[in-house]
Amino acid sequence: MSPQSSDFSGYMILVLVLSFFVISYFMGMLVHSAWMYEDKGSVKKDSRAGWILCMIAGTGITGWMFYYGYYVNFL
Repeated sequence: MSPQSSDFSGYMILVLVLSFFVISYFMGMLVHSAWMYEDKGSVKKDSRAGWILCMIAGTGITGWMFYYGYYVNFL
């Protein structure tokens, strides 16, 4: 028996990973601009914790989009 080749090449995986991180970063910036410029007293606009939370939220949103796209297209 010959081993079955994968549908994904190394270059395709690299492009997927890089695009995931780029989209996550910009999604985090969108969340940051929407969340930080509201009238809040608990988190300051230039807060490092606020920036980290927004980047985590951007990664979560992008991860959900990638997972859902995979689920809809391949399963």
